[in-house]
Amino acid sequence: MLKKFIHQFALAIILFAFAAQASCEIERRAVLDIGSGGTKVAIADVDNSSNQIMDIIFENSFSVPYQASLDRSYDGTFDEETKFLGLETFEKIKEITLQYEVQKITALATSAFRKANNANDFINKVFLSTGIHIRIIPQREEGEIAFNSALATGNFDPNQLLVWDIGTGSMQMTVVNQNHDFTVYMGEHMGSVAFKSHIIDVIQEKEEDSSSNPISEEELKKADSYARAFARKAYPIIKEKINNSASIVGIGRLFYHSVRPLAAIDGVITRKGLRNYIESALNKSDEDLASPYADLDVTNCILTLAVMKALHIHEILPIETSATRGILVTASYWNE
Repeated sequence: MLKKFIHQFALAIILFAFAAQASCEIERRAVLDIGSGGTKVAIADVDNSSNQIMDIIFENSFSVPYQASLDRSYDGTFDEETKFLGLETFEKIKEITLQYEVQKITALATSAFRKANNANDFINKVFLSTGIHIRIIPQREEGEIAFNSALATGNFDPNQLLVWDIGTGSMQMTVVNQNHDFTVYMGEHMGSVAFKSHIIDVIQEKEEDSSSNPISEEELKKADSYARAFARKAYPIIKEKINNSASIVGIGRLFYHSVRPLAAIDGVITRKGLRNYIESALNKSDEDLASPYADLDVTNCILTLAVMKALHIHEILPIETSATRGILVTASYWNE
């Protein structure tokens, strides 16, 4: 009798294991997040049933100055040099996906591609050369992806969370609203490079290829006023979440790799840290600042502090993640 029970129990364990294996199908996915300053690539093994990341296989970014190309353009198009570098980059990425035996690829393009008059022609050329289908997404979708990326990275309460993403060409602030949907406050021309270009072109009236440094006290006041005017127009629910002590999370390169090293105290970006850095950087050239990113560091900090002041944000938690994480775990991008 005992032997029969053991046999039945063992058989049940085997059947359960087969059922679990059948329901947990691992899919190797590649995400291409095509931003205004380059393309981020992530390759991961994902549980197809739960859309949970099991293992990150490969992560890298490839610099292509799409937004800078548009800033130089007289007709709103990517120039030939940028298109050549972009195509070369996608061909390299295709080789990487073949090397890692990727099963599915999702490629999403953002701000610079929304603006460029020749974006669709370039996308067609990429498809013919590599078979990679690029989809240009609306800015609202960028915000939703950023929010999901934050959730995929940290243990946050989605109802008490504001995710702030500043890219090269645009900015998004995203929260969950009362209808359990997303509300995204968008600044299509408030990205890192776009803000710096405003300072150079409008405030300083310098040549396009110039550095914004050195920045004077008067120029700082004008840049601060410009960014604060944008922030004050944020939707009431954005302000409500901030007033109700929602966690403010900054994702992306700007927060983690540019602003955090300059203005974070114990890993948290504060107004005091930003003020101290900006004051120390005023009236200094790129050479004086001695940073490989000096042409953007100061303007990034000015933009961040201005928005924080306008919306009464006291601190930001920068997390090291990118939109690729959010895309990897969102079923709709893989079930089409």
